[in-house]
Amino acid sequence: MLDKLVKKLKKKKGVEAEKKSTLTEQFDKAMEAITFAEAGSPQVAKEILEQYEAEPRKVLVVGKEEFFSKAVMDYALGFADRMGYEIVALNILPLPTDSPKLAPYCSLINEEFKSKCEESISYFRKEAEARGIPFHHIIKTGDPEECIKETHREIKRIEFVICEPELCSTMAEEVEEGIIPVFCLANA
Repeated sequence: MLDKLVKKLKKKKGVEAEKKSTLTEQFDKAMEAITFAEAGSPQVAKEILEQYEAEPRKVLVVGKEEFFSKAVMDYALGFADRMGYEIVALNILPLPTDSPKLAPYCSLINEEFKSKCEESISYFRKEAEARGIPFHHIIKTGDPEECIKETHREIKRIEFVICEPELCSTMAEEVEEGIIPVFCLANA
């Protein structure tokens, strides 16, 4: 919707419209650029700002173990399409990574999990491609909340997370049945 409004406004003479990222991220990048500019490297400062603005905004969609429910996929596709975001799909195997009892079986369990994830992601990927939405898929093992935070640190400009209601135990009590949680990680 915002993209359509921006296109309409650009057609009118003298009107400029652009999307901005979150205030916190912009502030952080501006401070980094200012630091380089004050240190006598204005070109580096300019490159930092240009590189940040060139990075596309993303929504992280978290599946329930090896699959994504149709409701979550449909919601995420609509959200990404309307907002002009890329989709980063994340499957999480909630397996303790430091368990000595599971150690001999971890690689086997991980390989089986990865195989199931690759099979189940095909519909999601095809729908995203059909709508022209860039799509990335990641598989992680560990505590779901920690995996979400880790992914947010690793991938630039993830601004929102969409997940199954029962995924995050701290949210499950607060969410009504049938509602898909969407939350912002831009300030995390």
